[in-house]
Amino acid sequence: MSLCTVTPELPMHLVTDEILTRLPSKSLMGFMCVSKPWLSLIRSRYFCNRFLTVPSPRLYMCLRDQTTYDDYVLLTLAPQDTGPATSTFVVDHSQNDTQMGGYILQNLGGFMFYVYWKKPRIHNPATGQFITLPFSKSKHMVVPPGGEKNVAYFFGYDPISNKYKVISLVSVFLEETRVVISSENRVLVLKHGRGSWRKAALTPTDFCPHVPSKGGISIDGVIYYLAWLDLYRLVVVSFDIRSEEFNMIHVPKLDESILKDDLTLLECGGKATLFDQINLRDKGVLALWTVEDVGSEKWSCKSLVLKPSQLPLVNSFKVQGTTQNGNVLLIPEDFISPFHILSYDLRSNDMRKIEIEGIPDRWFNMDEGAEVRVDVMFMDQSESLIYSDFLSSLDWEEERKIARSKKRATKSKKIKKNKKESEKK
Repeated sequence: MSLCTVTPELPMHLVTDEILTRLPSKSLMGFMCVSKPWLSLIRSRYFCNRFLTVPSPRLYMCLRDQTTYDDYVLLTLAPQDTGPATSTFVVDHSQNDTQMGGYILQNLGGFMFYVYWKKPRIHNPATGQFITLPFSKSKHMVVPPGGEKNVAYFFGYDPISNKYKVISLVSVFLEETRVVISSENRVLVLKHGRGSWRKAALTPTDFCPHVPSKGGISIDGVIYYLAWLDLYRLVVVSFDIRSEEFNMIHVPKLDESILKDDLTLLECGGKATLFDQINLRDKGVLALWTVEDVGSEKWSCKSLVLKPSQLPLVNSFKVQGTTQNGNVLLIPEDFISPFHILSYDLRSNDMRKIEIEGIPDRWFNMDEGAEVRVDVMFMDQSESLIYSDFLSSLDWEEERKIARSKKRATKSKKIKKNKKESEKK
């Protein structure tokens, strides 16, 4: 008589918290095919949020030739060595993405939001999935002589309603005087099924036409972006994702010599903060203007002073972003080899040098006159699983129109070809 031992089943919380969350995202994609319960588990909001707590630090770098706009690459970098004052990230050439065609706008919940040939895209670097959103049309907005049209996009998420939304702003302004003639906001709700742009709700009476700067941030269900009304007036615009209400917060009067390129809007301590870097290179002073209350337009300001030994490090650097642990990222104005960026800890006033290795040599040996644009982004929780089919199942009417148009064009070419062949006979 043989005795068989029945092995007790592993508790599901152990399977979820200790096993599945340690696997790479692409492996989990395969486990979705095991059974319906596994599919439901991996797609559940609980598991997605739990998976996000497992750190997977990655640095993403987008390189683009500004002179041609058709030479670009997204580099994925993994940490290699970490010392007391220097870290090294090395390019993982097996994960380079040549389908990145614009500049990185935002990092939100593991998704990367960027513009590709004037169209907004959402990309999940962990799974390789991406979608191209429909273009926000504005043919009715007339551009006068000496004028220019600008289209900007911003990505946001509301954790309470669990909704993602994209807003677009189309502006018409005079190039020489920077006087804004008109602007129009549109909203796109990201959901399963069809999606299309619609005009935003009525804005307050004091909501002025404006032109946004590059990039935006999403904090607790509110999208913020920096914009200008003319050469001398700047505002921060807020958009509540649930109510779809816009508000305009006037930036305190700053030094008249400050250009909009000297100001960067970032998240700091869970609040929208303007980083004023006009005195960073010469005096080592970084001024932080924080929005304390949107309704009353209340601001607070504090200045950070670098150590004397840090001044040479920031001589030709500019603020570009922040990491999720609150460090500020600075990138060099010139793209030269060897290439490195800086990470500045606001709390300890320490600065770390991050050396970048493995960038293809051709980017340092471009033709004379070429201008390489660099965007970097740390994604501390990059391996996002937030509804992995979220990207692939969006069914955009615009994309179907394009597909139908291509099909008709192919059919037309085939008919013409057959006609020519029959005429020859």
